[in-house]
Amino acid sequence: MIRVIRLVKSLKSSSKILRTTNCELKTMSNKGFTLIEIIVVIVILSIVSAITVKFVIDSLRIYTMTVNQKTLFDEGKLALERMCRDIRDAQSITSVTAGPPGSITFTRTNATGFDAGPPSPESITFRQNGNTLEKVKGGTGWPMASNVNAFTLANATNEIQLQLTLQLISGENVTLQTKVYPKNLVKHTTYKNFDRKWMEEYQ
Repeated sequence: MIRVIRLVKSLKSSSKILRTTNCELKTMSNKGFTLIEIIVVIVILSIVSAITVKFVIDSLRIYTMTVNQKTLFDEGKLALERMCRDIRDAQSITSVTAGPPGSITFTRTNATGFDAGPPSPESITFRQNGNTLEKVKGGTGWPMASNVNAFTLANATNEIQLQLTLQLISGENVTLQTKVYPKNLVKHTTYKNFDRKWMEEYQ
């Protein structure tokens, strides 16, 4: 009889352990993620990733465009400065073609540092040849700027207006415009100049 009682008690304690174990297993199973929760997380991460990638791509595109425009601006500015320096020293304007493509031909006596030589009258032409801006001297063309889309000029009362447009294949473009007043033209009744006595010095 005593053995039977002990066996019953043992079975009861075993059933308690089993019930406790089943509860713990059930509690552990409640800690997982459902399929809907996983799908929602994937969708949210996909949206965030797409926004991030678009932001990075747009930033790179804007940076590239800015760098290209800066390069075109520097190239065009240097070309205009060199043309203004030479035209300012012109003793006579031979011809001006408005364009595009535009060109200007003039004579001068005082050479710049790049064109060092004896002070004799020489003919210089600035022209657009295809997509290149050239300086022609002695029958030889020297490139001054590339990617030239348009080069136009206007001559009004000894005031030379230059306009230069540069454009890349990718679409970036810049347009620069300036005016230059030749100082060595012959004496004019209304226009003030140095009557061929002006010379620019460089140190």
